[in-house]
Amino acid sequence: MGRRRDTPDFTRSNKFPALEYRPKAQERELTRKLIESQSASEREALGQKLLDSICRNLEIPRSRLRVLNERQPHKMYEGKLASKLYGVYYCQNAMIEIANLTSIRKQVVAGKTFLDTLIHELMHHIDRKFLRIPSTPHSPGFYARIEDLKTKLMRTRGEDRASPQETAWQRPRDLTAALESAISSAQAGNAPQNSGNPAPAARPETRKPRWTPPGESELLTHAKPEESSATEKPPRTEEEPASVNHPPKDASGEKEPQLSFDF
Repeated sequence: MGRRRDTPDFTRSNKFPALEYRPKAQERELTRKLIESQSASEREALGQKLLDSICRNLEIPRSRLRVLNERQPHKMYEGKLASKLYGVYYCQNAMIEIANLTSIRKQVVAGKTFLDTLIHELMHHIDRKFLRIPSTPHSPGFYARIEDLKTKLMRTRGEDRASPQETAWQRPRDLTAALESAISSAQAGNAPQNSGNPAPAARPETRKPRWTPPGESELLTHAKPEESSATEKPPRTEEEPASVNHPPKDASGEKEPQLSFDF
């Protein structure tokens, strides 16, 4: 799979930290059973049902799953494990293969590890068929999508907690109502208490000095010193509107890279 960071596919892949996908109750139940399963045949049957459901809901071609009752392919170096392969996705025929036994001890792969591998390989399929990213690189967005989908599938019944990726993209709920409540509270706190006495008459506003006295802060004083002129200019009745220079929409002048469909 593509790994270079300076490609259009990598840039596009990194733009999607989550999928707008809501798993159904049946898919969550399949996920639970898949984690608890042990045999290669049972995992293949449950995993295939889960893949079929997700692909059907995303309206993309299905991906085939093969769970091999074999050790994970691996390499040794000086008698120690150097690397191992959890699973593989074949782009030509949209096939996913996962080994059901660990590389060294030949034990059954843990349920959550098997699910991680399945979602990882499925995301390569989703990248190509749904997001139209041919090389499906291992970008930060790619791993964020895996975590997002896995979190959604592993929610328990009745749990409505959003995944971290969803939370980062959600807009605050009832934002207008919260602002109105805060304004009402502030106005109520600043309102004068009713003591039976009429409110004192407002004093005429005194003219503030244009220069800040020594020792006081000048953060809010921006007036210029008076000009040495024989005739004093009349005060302004209306302030002139300040000119606002809006930055161009694309300050860098660069165009968004176009997606390449070559693989």
